[in-house]
Amino acid sequence: MEALRQCRLFATWPDERLADLAMIAYAKFHPRGAEIFARDPEHREAFVIAAGEVEIGRESVDGRRFVLSVQGPHEILAVVRLLAAPPIHYVYRAYEDTVLLHLPCDALTALLDSDPILWRDVALLMCARQGESLRQLDAVRLGTLEQQLARTLIDLSLIHGIERPDEVELGLRLPQEQLAAMLGISRQSVNKLLRNLEEETIIALDYNRITILRPAALEALAHPKAPKSLAGFDCR
Repeated sequence: MEALRQCRLFATWPDERLADLAMIAYAKFHPRGAEIFARDPEHREAFVIAAGEVEIGRESVDGRRFVLSVQGPHEILAVVRLLAAPPIHYVYRAYEDTVLLHLPCDALTALLDSDPILWRDVALLMCARQGESLRQLDAVRLGTLEQQLARTLIDLSLIHGIERPDEVELGLRLPQEQLAAMLGISRQSVNKLLRNLEEETIIALDYNRITILRPAALEALAHPKAPKSLAGFDCR
Protein backbone atom coordinates (compact mmCIF):
# COMPACT_ATOMS: atom_id res chain seq x y z
CA MET A 1 0.00 0.00 0.00
CA GLU A 2 2.85 2.39 0.73
CA ALA A 3 4.33 1.87 -2.75
CA LEU A 4 0.93 2.29 -4.41
CA ARG A 5 0.20 5.46 -2.44
CA GLN A 6 3.32 7.09 -3.91
CA CYS A 7 1.96 6.60 -7.45
CA ARG A 8 0.29 9.82 -8.61
CA LEU A 9 -2.74 7.95 -9.95
CA PHE A 10 -3.55 6.51 -6.53
CA ALA A 11 -2.22 9.31 -4.31
CA THR A 12 -5.69 10.59 -3.33
CA TRP A 13 -7.54 7.28 -3.21
CA PRO A 14 -9.30 6.47 0.09
CA ASP A 15 -7.48 3.94 2.27
CA GLU A 16 -10.28 1.41 1.77
CA ARG A 17 -9.95 1.50 -2.01
CA LEU A 18 -6.17 1.47 -1.80
CA ALA A 19 -6.39 -1.67 0.32
CA ASP A 20 -8.63 -3.24 -2.35
CA LEU A 21 -6.03 -2.28 -4.96
CA ALA A 22 -3.24 -3.85 -2.92
CA MET A 23 -5.23 -7.08 -2.81
CA ILE A 24 -5.23 -7.44 -6.61
CA ALA A 25 -1.59 -6.34 -7.07
CA TYR A 26 1.38 -8.67 -7.12
CA ALA A 27 5.08 -7.81 -7.05
CA LYS A 28 7.56 -9.21 -9.56
CA PHE A 29 11.30 -8.74 -10.04
CA HIS A 30 12.57 -8.04 -13.57
CA PRO A 31 16.34 -8.16 -14.12
CA ARG A 32 18.08 -5.48 -16.15
CA GLY A 33 17.33 -5.85 -19.86
CA ALA A 34 14.31 -8.15 -19.41
CA GLU A 35 11.25 -7.44 -21.55
CA ILE A 36 8.16 -7.06 -19.35
CA PHE A 37 5.58 -8.72 -21.61
CA ALA A 38 7.98 -10.82 -23.68
CA ARG A 39 5.80 -13.94 -23.89
CA ASP A 40 2.49 -12.17 -24.44
CA PRO A 41 2.75 -8.60 -25.82
CA GLU A 42 -1.03 -8.15 -25.51
CA HIS A 43 -1.17 -9.24 -21.85
CA ARG A 44 -3.64 -6.92 -20.10
CA GLU A 45 -1.87 -5.60 -17.03
CA ALA A 46 -0.88 -2.14 -15.91
CA PHE A 47 2.07 -1.86 -13.56
CA VAL A 48 3.60 0.54 -11.04
CA ILE A 49 7.38 0.86 -10.77
CA ALA A 50 8.17 0.14 -7.12
CA ALA A 51 11.95 0.31 -7.66
CA GLY A 52 14.22 0.65 -10.69
CA GLU A 53 13.49 2.06 -14.15
CA VAL A 54 11.53 0.93 -17.22
CA GLU A 55 12.34 1.81 -20.82
CA ILE A 56 9.42 2.30 -23.21
CA GLY A 57 10.21 1.81 -26.89
CA ARG A 58 9.12 0.62 -30.30
CA GLU A 59 10.82 -1.19 -33.14
CA SER A 60 10.36 -0.31 -36.81
CA VAL A 61 9.69 -2.89 -39.50
CA ASP A 62 13.35 -2.71 -40.51
CA GLY A 63 14.50 -3.47 -36.96
CA ARG A 64 15.44 0.04 -35.86
CA ARG A 65 14.89 0.72 -32.15
CA PHE A 66 13.27 3.91 -30.89
CA VAL A 67 13.15 4.78 -27.19
CA LEU A 68 10.20 6.94 -26.17
CA SER A 69 11.15 7.42 -22.52
CA VAL A 70 12.73 5.91 -19.43
CA GLN A 71 10.38 6.05 -16.43
CA GLY A 72 11.36 5.78 -12.78
CA PRO A 73 9.89 4.80 -9.41
CA HIS A 74 6.21 5.40 -8.57
CA GLU A 75 5.15 5.83 -12.21
CA ILE A 76 2.28 3.72 -13.55
CA LEU A 77 2.61 2.37 -17.10
CA ALA A 78 0.49 0.45 -19.62
CA VAL A 79 -2.73 2.09 -18.39
CA VAL A 80 -3.98 1.96 -21.98
CA ARG A 81 -4.32 -1.80 -21.50
CA LEU A 82 -7.48 -1.11 -19.52
CA LEU A 83 -9.07 -0.97 -22.97
CA ALA A 84 -10.31 -4.31 -24.26
CA ALA A 85 -8.93 -3.64 -27.76
CA PRO A 86 -5.44 -5.03 -28.51
CA PRO A 87 -2.90 -2.42 -27.35
CA ILE A 88 -0.21 -0.72 -29.38
CA HIS A 89 2.82 -2.95 -29.00
CA TYR A 90 5.17 -0.79 -27.03
CA VAL A 91 8.19 -2.64 -25.74
CA TYR A 92 8.56 -2.33 -21.97
CA ARG A 93 12.02 -3.31 -20.77
CA ALA A 94 13.69 -3.20 -17.35
CA TYR A 95 16.35 -0.50 -17.72
CA GLU A 96 17.92 -1.55 -14.42
CA ASP A 97 17.06 -4.33 -11.98
CA THR A 98 13.43 -3.45 -11.32
CA VAL A 99 10.51 -4.41 -9.07
CA LEU A 100 7.03 -3.87 -10.50
CA LEU A 101 3.61 -4.04 -8.91
CA HIS A 102 1.45 -5.69 -11.57
CA LEU A 103 -2.26 -4.80 -11.72
CA PRO A 104 -4.44 -7.20 -13.78
CA CYS A 105 -6.68 -4.98 -15.89
CA ASP A 106 -9.92 -6.93 -15.42
CA ALA A 107 -9.61 -6.70 -11.63
CA LEU A 108 -8.55 -3.04 -11.81
CA THR A 109 -11.51 -2.21 -14.07
CA ALA A 110 -13.90 -3.93 -11.65
CA LEU A 111 -12.46 -1.88 -8.79
CA LEU A 112 -12.86 1.36 -10.74
CA ASP A 113 -16.42 0.44 -11.71
CA SER A 114 -17.30 -0.17 -8.05
CA ASP A 115 -16.45 3.47 -7.26
CA PRO A 116 -16.83 5.36 -10.59
CA ILE A 117 -15.43 8.66 -9.25
CA LEU A 118 -12.01 6.95 -9.34
CA TRP A 119 -12.21 6.88 -13.13
CA ARG A 120 -11.74 10.67 -12.94
CA ASP A 121 -8.15 10.16 -11.79
CA VAL A 122 -7.53 7.83 -14.74
CA ALA A 123 -9.00 10.40 -17.15
CA LEU A 124 -6.85 13.22 -15.74
CA LEU A 125 -3.72 11.09 -15.96
CA MET A 126 -4.39 10.16 -19.58
CA CYS A 127 -5.16 13.78 -20.51
CA ALA A 128 -1.84 14.85 -18.99
CA ARG A 129 -0.02 12.17 -20.95
CA GLN A 130 -1.79 13.17 -24.16
CA GLY A 131 -0.60 16.73 -23.64
CA GLU A 132 2.94 15.51 -23.04
CA SER A 133 2.82 13.39 -26.21
CA LEU A 134 1.70 16.40 -28.26
CA ARG A 135 4.49 18.50 -26.75
CA GLN A 136 7.06 15.87 -27.67
CA LEU A 137 5.65 15.61 -31.20
CA ASP A 138 5.86 19.38 -31.55
CA ALA A 139 9.49 19.32 -30.38
CA VAL A 140 10.39 16.64 -32.93
CA ARG A 141 8.65 18.38 -35.82
CA LEU A 142 9.73 21.95 -35.12
CA GLY A 143 12.88 21.86 -33.00
CA THR A 144 16.51 21.53 -34.03
CA LEU A 145 18.48 18.48 -32.93
CA GLU A 146 20.18 20.61 -30.28
CA GLN A 147 16.79 21.71 -28.93
CA GLN A 148 15.49 18.14 -28.97
CA LEU A 149 18.51 16.93 -27.01
CA ALA A 150 18.12 19.75 -24.49
CA ARG A 151 14.43 18.94 -24.00
CA THR A 152 15.20 15.25 -23.61
CA LEU A 153 17.80 15.97 -20.92
CA ILE A 154 15.35 18.25 -19.10
CA ASP A 155 12.60 15.61 -19.23
CA LEU A 156 14.97 12.99 -17.86
CA SER A 157 16.09 15.34 -15.10
CA LEU A 158 12.47 15.79 -13.97
CA ILE A 159 12.16 12.02 -13.51
CA HIS A 160 15.66 10.96 -12.49
CA GLY A 161 17.37 14.19 -11.46
CA ILE A 162 19.42 14.44 -8.27
CA GLU A 163 19.46 18.13 -7.35
CA ARG A 164 22.58 19.70 -5.96
CA PRO A 165 23.50 23.35 -5.40
CA ASP A 166 23.28 24.98 -8.83
CA GLU A 167 23.35 21.69 -10.77
CA VAL A 168 21.38 18.50 -11.45
CA GLU A 169 22.85 15.04 -11.93
CA LEU A 170 20.88 12.59 -14.07
CA GLY A 171 20.65 9.70 -11.67
CA LEU A 172 20.62 6.91 -14.20
CA ARG A 173 23.04 5.20 -16.55
CA LEU A 174 22.70 6.98 -19.89
CA PRO A 175 24.99 5.72 -22.68
CA GLN A 176 25.06 7.67 -25.91
CA GLU A 177 23.41 4.77 -27.75
CA GLN A 178 20.38 5.27 -25.50
CA LEU A 179 20.15 8.98 -26.26
CA ALA A 180 20.55 8.21 -29.97
CA ALA A 181 17.59 5.81 -29.79
CA MET A 182 15.53 8.49 -28.03
CA LEU A 183 16.29 11.10 -30.68
CA GLY A 184 16.24 8.79 -33.70
CA ILE A 185 19.74 9.80 -34.81
CA SER A 186 23.20 8.22 -34.88
CA ARG A 187 25.44 7.85 -31.83
CA GLN A 188 28.06 9.97 -33.60
CA SER A 189 25.56 12.84 -33.93
CA VAL A 190 24.66 12.56 -30.25
CA ASN A 191 28.35 12.61 -29.31
CA LYS A 192 28.89 15.82 -31.26
CA LEU A 193 25.86 17.51 -29.68
CA LEU A 194 26.92 16.48 -26.18
CA ARG A 195 30.47 17.70 -26.72
CA ASN A 196 29.12 21.08 -27.87
CA LEU A 197 27.08 21.39 -24.66
CA GLU A 198 30.11 20.34 -22.63
CA GLU A 199 32.32 22.97 -24.31
CA GLU A 200 29.71 25.59 -23.37
CA THR A 201 29.87 24.29 -19.76
CA ILE A 202 26.12 23.56 -19.83
CA ILE A 203 26.70 19.90 -18.98
CA ALA A 204 29.51 17.70 -17.68
CA LEU A 205 30.09 14.22 -19.09
CA ASP A 206 31.35 11.19 -17.23
CA TYR A 207 31.21 7.50 -18.13
CA ASN A 208 27.51 6.97 -19.08
CA ARG A 209 26.60 9.84 -16.74
CA ILE A 210 25.51 13.42 -17.37
CA THR A 211 25.37 16.36 -14.96
CA ILE A 212 23.52 19.54 -15.90
CA LEU A 213 25.81 22.32 -14.70
CA ARG A 214 23.67 25.23 -15.84
CA PRO A 215 19.98 24.21 -15.82
CA ALA A 216 18.79 27.70 -16.82
CA ALA A 217 21.02 27.70 -19.90
CA LEU A 218 19.76 24.25 -20.90
CA GLU A 219 16.18 25.43 -20.43
CA ALA A 220 16.82 28.48 -22.60
CA LEU A 221 18.28 26.25 -25.29
CA ALA A 222 15.32 23.86 -25.12
CA HIS A 223 12.69 26.60 -25.20
CA PRO A 224 14.05 29.62 -27.05
CA LYS A 225 12.02 32.81 -26.83
CA ALA A 226 9.49 33.30 -29.59
CA PRO A 227 10.36 36.00 -32.14
CA LYS A 228 8.92 39.44 -31.50
CA SER A 229 5.47 39.99 -32.92
CA LEU A 230 5.22 41.60 -36.33
CA ALA A 231 1.94 43.26 -35.35
CA GLY A 232 1.78 46.72 -36.82
CA PHE A 233 4.61 46.06 -39.30
CA ASP A 234 3.93 47.78 -42.61
CA CYS A 235 4.47 45.19 -45.35
CA ARG A 236 3.65 47.52 -48.27
